[in-house]
Amino acid sequence: MPFNYPDVGASTGEFPEGYEHHRHRIRLGRGHDTFNRAKDALEHWRQFDVGWAKAIPSDTSITIGSTVAIRVRIFGIWALAFDRIVDVHSESDRDQQRFGFSVGTLMDHPEQGEEQFSIEIDGDGQVDYEVAAFFRPNTFAAKIAWPYLHRRFNQFRDQSAEAMRRQVDSVELSQ
Repeated sequence: MPFNYPDVGASTGEFPEGYEHHRHRIRLGRGHDTFNRAKDALEHWRQFDVGWAKAIPSDTSITIGSTVAIRVRIFGIWALAFDRIVDVHSESDRDQQRFGFSVGTLMDHPEQGEEQFSIEIDGDGQVDYEVAAFFRPNTFAAKIAWPYLHRRFNQFRDQSAEAMRRQVDSVELSQ
């Protein structure tokens, strides 16, 4: 399936005009163990473990070109939308490490745009998670339901941060 928007790859820089933008960033903790647990959670799509959304399969490889199904419950029914990884970044230097990836929406997705998931550890050992997106409705039905869908998709981004915090904390507690 092809992408359903013209700005493929734009999540790696300045978000393009003509879309809504949303960012949510939280502190997950401190240290390289926390960073590694968060990286493992991202690599297994745990940021989607919010109760009403799930990435299928959860072992989809984090490589450019991999396609994943996103199952969501909207208006009381389960639906599938498909995303493809458009960017993977892994950077490491003396003061900072980053890991993350961006997914872009495919043809029948109710949104058009990209979503980026990333973790970062700074020189002080602080580990942050950020989910950021540029998006707009894709279909006529999505435009009609946009006030609800817009709120729901932004709710996902906020809940995604809490899902990552739970993943990091639960691994910490079990050790």
